[in-house]
Amino acid sequence: MNEVMPPRRPGDGAGAESGTNVVNVITNSTVHGSVVQGGTVHLPPPPPPEWPVSIGVIPILASAFQPRTAVREAIDQVRAGNETVVLSQVLAGGGGVGKSQLAAHYAWQALEDGVDVVVWAAAADPVSVLLAYAEAAAAVQLPGATNAADRVDQDARRFLNWLSSTERSWLVVLDDVTDFTATGPLWPGRSRRGNGRVLATTRQRGAHASGGGRAVVPVDVYDTAEAVAYLRERLTGAGYPYLLDPRAEDLAEALGRLPLALAHAAAYMVNQQRTCTAYLDLFRERTRTLDAVLPPEADTELYGRPVAAALLISLDAAQQTEPKGLAVPAVRLAALLDPAGHPRELWTTDAVTEYLAKQRAAGATGPDSPPRAGGPDAEPAEPGEPPPVSADEALTALAVLHTYNLISSYPAGVDLPHRGPVAAHREVSIHALTARAARDTTPEPTPTQSAVMFAMYQLWPAEDHLDHRLAASLRANTATLRDTVGSEVLRLFPGFALRDRAGLSLLAAGLHTEAVDHWEEEVEANLAELGPEDQRTLISQANLAAAYEQAGRATDAVVLRKRVAVEHERLFGADSPETLDILGSLAASYTQIGFESDAVTLKEHVLAARERVLGPLHSDTVNSRNNLALTYEINGRYEEALALKEQVVVELANLLGAQEHPRMLIALASLASSYAQAGRLADAMEIEENVLEASERILGPDHPDTMAVRVSLASSYAATGRGEEALALRRQAVADQTRVQGPEHPDTLKALADLSVSCRRTGRHDEAVEIAERVLPLRSRVLGRDHPDTLISAANLVNAYATAGRPGRALKLAEALRPHQERVFGPHDDSTLAGRHAVALLRVLRGESVLAEDPARAAKDAELAIEAVGPHVEPRLPALDEALEDARRLAEAARAALRAREGAPGGGGKG
Repeated sequence: MNEVMPPRRPGDGAGAESGTNVVNVITNSTVHGSVVQGGTVHLPPPPPPEWPVSIGVIPILASAFQPRTAVREAIDQVRAGNETVVLSQVLAGGGGVGKSQLAAHYAWQALEDGVDVVVWAAAADPVSVLLAYAEAAAAVQLPGATNAADRVDQDARRFLNWLSSTERSWLVVLDDVTDFTATGPLWPGRSRRGNGRVLATTRQRGAHASGGGRAVVPVDVYDTAEAVAYLRERLTGAGYPYLLDPRAEDLAEALGRLPLALAHAAAYMVNQQRTCTAYLDLFRERTRTLDAVLPPEADTELYGRPVAAALLISLDAAQQTEPKGLAVPAVRLAALLDPAGHPRELWTTDAVTEYLAKQRAAGATGPDSPPRAGGPDAEPAEPGEPPPVSADEALTALAVLHTYNLISSYPAGVDLPHRGPVAAHREVSIHALTARAARDTTPEPTPTQSAVMFAMYQLWPAEDHLDHRLAASLRANTATLRDTVGSEVLRLFPGFALRDRAGLSLLAAGLHTEAVDHWEEEVEANLAELGPEDQRTLISQANLAAAYEQAGRATDAVVLRKRVAVEHERLFGADSPETLDILGSLAASYTQIGFESDAVTLKEHVLAARERVLGPLHSDTVNSRNNLALTYEINGRYEEALALKEQVVVELANLLGAQEHPRMLIALASLASSYAQAGRLADAMEIEENVLEASERILGPDHPDTMAVRVSLASSYAATGRGEEALALRRQAVADQTRVQGPEHPDTLKALADLSVSCRRTGRHDEAVEIAERVLPLRSRVLGRDHPDTLISAANLVNAYATAGRPGRALKLAEALRPHQERVFGPHDDSTLAGRHAVALLRVLRGESVLAEDPARAAKDAELAIEAVGPHVEPRLPALDEALEDARRLAEAARAALRAREGAPGGGGKG
């Protein structure tokens, strides 16, 4: 009989366009086949779709899958603002960051939440996407959809049309989109009811990815907490929690927190029973390839390809993108540099553009070679020379690599997830494992290594203060280059020149610990390879002595400079410029360890030799005369120092013929210092003000000599009672040093220390304490706890506490400081004696404050104050004698108070 079936809801598949369906049915019978009416065969309808419909193979979520809260919040936030139209979101990121896993998470969640249709399509091949759409059209029983091989295109478009009008909820995932142009996969259009969504993954992040109304959501590596949590959960879930040790975070960082690498590493650790520490040691072996430490058999999550191949899979496409032929050599060059970033301007150096040109020519021969730079009308290259690569082409190659997520290239200041703002001269970065994969696949590394070394040397500023951030970036990248290619490569040309430049930069930056390590290694290698008489060996020893001096190891500096001086005299003669230079440095080291008379004798010898060999007006002779004057000042021979400095000014005027020559400005500033020492403060300030004005005009406000004279003028202002003007100059000095040298440069810390003193002397006691408390831990970390400048900062903080009305803190710090001062400065040094005075004075002050109520405690303070003063030594600070007298008076007053208490009615005392 004929039964009229109830209407289906729109969008339910077959018959969706008609209001009723007529079906031939024979009931209460065994006949269920076709029924013939009027010569027409009527087949029974297929069963209705079983919702939800899932098309494609959704990847299983990996073991220890991390929810990626921050990324999902970004995805959900974008989705929340697109409720009325279909939202297409593109998860963009490099290989192995977990894009597909995130998309799979959303697909499985959609099925759990009851979304009616979920389609997962492998989008690298547009045909696979069409097949998925056609299969979906048949699965939801769209009229006319057959899923036949010859009707794939029609069925796919029928499905897309249905998505735009259906009331059913749906999610389409396009995994690994490689082409966003018209030749790429078809994308669903508008969802008129706002119940549809498209989620795509890609390695690209160019303009095409965000075209067509798509919203790009960057996906990066795990943050540190996620990476460590993954290792913990993965190893624990496998039954090996004991493989997780305190080096887990170090291992996560070494792997760049890359989810794919972490998965392989954890599987390897489980299979080989290696702890985090043991695996980390294995991973860091430079001789092992990436596939050796992250082998394919460790792919327990069925990613499907080795890690190295996964990281570089888009390199072929990048190589074929304009400017063709530059992507491969460019990524190989970037692979040698610091993953934390290198300067963008490195790519505009001659060394890099010449390297790119040669590599492109070597790899692009025949009819498919790229056109000449500059177009078809450009001048041809010289015979035998490859077509040049311009700086603009090199930067465009960077942009291509960025688009394909092989590197990251952002302007300085851009705030990135997990990284913070991009630092200046750190604009270009490459993931550590991508870099390692590129190095593993570089067939002949020497040209790339040489290009990087030459480029960094070319880019290094002539003086670090001209751009301290650039110098810092180049130092870090030199260190990375050493780790990636090996120290033996940097000992060859041009590597040794770059190494020497980096070592000098460490000295200029005041990074004495790193400088000592660097130059000790250089000295050891040069002695072994070149011998003790080679010029490079002697230069490296001189630089090591300078590093020792910066580190407060003046005695070590003296020993080494003596050895170098003997070698110079034997090899070059007693009066050679090299010998006299090292003798002058040795004299400066004598001053550092308190051998003032030896320093004077040696500097007088150097001056006499230079006058004899070079003449009285040679620049080196004039410098020696000025250096001798400084040593005279240290020894209290102010009149002789002043006479020498005045002679230097006259000689320079005759030699240079200009009052505003940079060397003349230095000499005048030094003369002003002698005037101040002699009490001629008005003359000193007049010279300093003139020199400062000329220095700012000629050298620039940020030149080290300009900043030095500004500090000297501040000291002169302070000495003449012009405290507010001194304070203003010191504030400017801090700002200038921070900007030019960086916030932790020793000169910046000294400027901060001077500012604290100025604040204290102008009555700004709270600010003085705040600054001094900031400087002390910085100097302790940067210079070391026993560095003289650190101990001076501690003494300044004692004074700041005392003048701010916090004598208890001052006393506690002063007493803790005393043994360090004795050990570092020696028992007779002024700094040590000043420390003794501070303890004695603070003990007396506290004893006086408690004398009336607790004379016994006052007596103890007096005893400790007398002990702090110590035995009589020469030379002796007058303040120590005064403190000793105060302590004795306090002791007598305390004894009198105790006797009075014992004699008072009802007093009594302990016998």
